[in-house]
Amino acid sequence: MLLNPAKTQTPFFTLGPHASLYPMAALATAATIIASQALISGAFTLTEQATHMGYFPRFQIIHTSKAKRGQIYIAAVNYALMASCIAIVLGFRSSERLGGAYGLGVIGTMIITSLTYFVVLREFWKWPKMRAVPLIAFFLVIDISFLRGNVIKVLTGAWAPVVMASFVFAVFWIWTEGGSPLSPCARRVGHAGR
Repeated sequence: MLLNPAKTQTPFFTLGPHASLYPMAALATAATIIASQALISGAFTLTEQATHMGYFPRFQIIHTSKAKRGQIYIAAVNYALMASCIAIVLGFRSSERLGGAYGLGVIGTMIITSLTYFVVLREFWKWPKMRAVPLIAFFLVIDISFLRGNVIKVLTGAWAPVVMASFVFAVFWIWTEGGSPLSPCARRVGHAGR
């Protein structure tokens, strides 16, 4: 790419000789299908867990397997993902414009993963603070350097994951705060008092 800057436009497809273009396109398509299936399954699972913990409204959850636990389908989440994908494709119109949104979304996930890992180290694995903090600080130094590089793209597309995350957080917060007086424990106490 240093010798031929034009190759920076499509670095993945210029990794091999021109004859490998179709196999590379097939590989990219297969990777996209696998990644989309992982995203859909993850969205179903996270929605189910958030619902069980009381952070999200209840949806009809269809268990698609009698043999394996966790094989679920949530129609409302499926349609929300479909509508989001259509809106993103129509809004951004090109993969180049979507790059900023993707970068900020990925680095946000990396930072949240590092912070969650710190909680696991301290609360569940009982690591001492002097051992856990340097490890997480190492990860966060890398994550924050990527974040600094992606924050400047907020105006050119990176606003999309911020808006989506804010919407999901707002639903979590509103559902939790608004539903706390109506929790199962509060309802049982209310019925017992009558």
